[in-house]
Amino acid sequence: MLTEQDQRWRISKRLLHDASLALSDRVAGCLVVLYGQPVSRIVQLTTDKISSGTEGVQLQLGPRPVEMPEPLGSLFLELARSRQGFAVLGQKEQGPWLFPGGRAGQAMTASHLTMRLNRLGIRTRACRNTALLDLAAQVPASVLSEVLGISISAAVAWSHDAGNTRLAYAAAVARRDFHKSE
Repeated sequence: MLTEQDQRWRISKRLLHDASLALSDRVAGCLVVLYGQPVSRIVQLTTDKISSGTEGVQLQLGPRPVEMPEPLGSLFLELARSRQGFAVLGQKEQGPWLFPGGRAGQAMTASHLTMRLNRLGIRTRACRNTALLDLAAQVPASVLSEVLGISISAAVAWSHDAGNTRLAYAAAVARRDFHKSE
């Protein structure tokens, strides 16, 4: 975990606004730092998971798409338009991958993306855990599961670790209502 919540916000601010960083690193870093996504899932994202319409830019990480706030939504659209493999000369076809790899038609490897993020000072496991803990403290486990694409049991565990008492509160209300009806 990051030692300070402020670290998370400093990292995300840098990723959102520092145009000197590679666009793919900025987007991937934001997915780790803001949405708690594991690098192994990030590299498997395809461009069809991004949609743009009157509601803004949405990304589907789980069953329910999540709206990307600006400027992150614009970064996703820019990456989808300008993506390219990192090591292949003359490679024209990127395949469906949002993060194409060095071989034609293949996604970037998780180890390569982790190395790139580490160079930026982003420790993926610590950042991911901090993001999940923060998100789990704010939203119910069922929403966390649907939006982030994690299992409900993992979402409940994160909520418990975050001290999210919504589940306990709901159970207490249900017990109270049950006892009133007796």
